[in-house]
Amino acid sequence: MSVRVIYKICIIIACAFAFCNAADYPDEKSDDDPIFAYFCFYKDSISWIHGEDSVYALTYYEMKNEITFSINFKSTTDVSSFWVSLPDLDRNKIIINPFRGTQGRGSGFYRGRKYLENRTVTPYDLIDFYILQKDSLLVKSLLGTTNRLKWDYDLKMGKQKQEFSGDNTIYISGFCTEEQLKAIRERKKKKE
Repeated sequence: MSVRVIYKICIIIACAFAFCNAADYPDEKSDDDPIFAYFCFYKDSISWIHGEDSVYALTYYEMKNEITFSINFKSTTDVSSFWVSLPDLDRNKIIINPFRGTQGRGSGFYRGRKYLENRTVTPYDLIDFYILQKDSLLVKSLLGTTNRLKWDYDLKMGKQKQEFSGDNTIYISGFCTEEQLKAIRERKKKKE
């Protein structure tokens, strides 16, 4: 056999080996996807914004990994607060529900209350953003975009302080589909 034939056979074997092994490795971009949660808009009626009866609500319908932590209260007095923002967007046009708190109901602050139970907190269940109907151009500009979402949950029990926080990338897919609305309703119903 000539050197050229052996050379061609080696090239063919090397190419075949490379193609076979390339199929075994997953696409790196799908593993490194930075999106943490998927959000969508839907029309909602609210009563706590003076002069407004309808807004665009923005909430999540899917998370890659759920963030949940449990707190065991043993008759201790606590102060807890939850803050959330979309730091790269106009804060004057995005309203946060001030009544969403650490238990999903009532005030965002609990002072001097006694707890004899465990509390499970899923921060993303406390997140709802609202945009007034007059700012519908802002809503349209957010469709199909990724944004930063920052949240902080602060807890004080006596002299002890604990802070949980997140700085995540979210994707706003658009207006909610029926399937997404169903997922949102079911999630909120479970948390009531």
